[in-house]
Amino acid sequence: MTIITNVSGSPLADGLSISTTNVLINQVPTITDAGTNEVPANISDPDHSLNYTCGTSVAHFAVSYGAQTNISYVAISGHTAATPTQATIELYNGATLIDSVVLARNNNVMFTFPAQTFQDLIVKFVTVPNNFQMTVSYIAAGTHLTILTGEQAGYKRNWLNRHQVQRTTTNLQVGPVSSLTQKKSLKGTLSLPNEVVSFAEGAWQTFIDFAFDEPFFIKEVGSKPESSYICFDPMFDTNAHSQTRALDMIKLKFTVFNGL
Repeated sequence: MTIITNVSGSPLADGLSISTTNVLINQVPTITDAGTNEVPANISDPDHSLNYTCGTSVAHFAVSYGAQTNISYVAISGHTAATPTQATIELYNGATLIDSVVLARNNNVMFTFPAQTFQDLIVKFVTVPNNFQMTVSYIAAGTHLTILTGEQAGYKRNWLNRHQVQRTTTNLQVGPVSSLTQKKSLKGTLSLPNEVVSFAEGAWQTFIDFAFDEPFFIKEVGSKPESSYICFDPMFDTNAHSQTRALDMIKLKFTVFNGL
């Protein structure tokens, strides 16, 4: 299995992406269409009990982080942009559009691209209707790893799942009577069974340190920013390969929030 870190000018791989740094932590962004008595610093805090709700005075809600260096991903978690009908989320480097996604649901989003310096890192939310008063909880940006071979067979597509379970009572003929829907955390497991020792002892160790300090993002499909979710409560396990000492077997378990 080949693991690469995006570098400026390198081609993008349509594999599994994992965030490994976040340079926006504790930064205070500038807001276009500011909400009343809202705290911009909340958007940079991974605590999802802290949110920012925009105003209704302009057509677009934009979050600007100014100049940033060595950025290869930008991720958004816990937004309500697509609640009325649909929304477009756009990423800009100053006036230059880097990437965008049209959402029918409030999926978390992760944009990945060759690492670059941003003159001004801007995330713009274009909602329908334009005056919709949306909320966003968290934006992160930094570097990421790309796993070219993707996820293992049987990997849970948690960006397509729901944080819900339903329990239904029935009558004597076992027909449905009433239902109760409850929230439930989603769980994920990523297995990397054939990793070179240098990766397990190097880049993976750096990622472990980061994952215990802050939540991280995973994107499953390189061409689909919406195939993303934020991950927390990591559990790491590294074992010797059964056939060669040149390889290690890595397993990562985590809890998932996909925004839905």
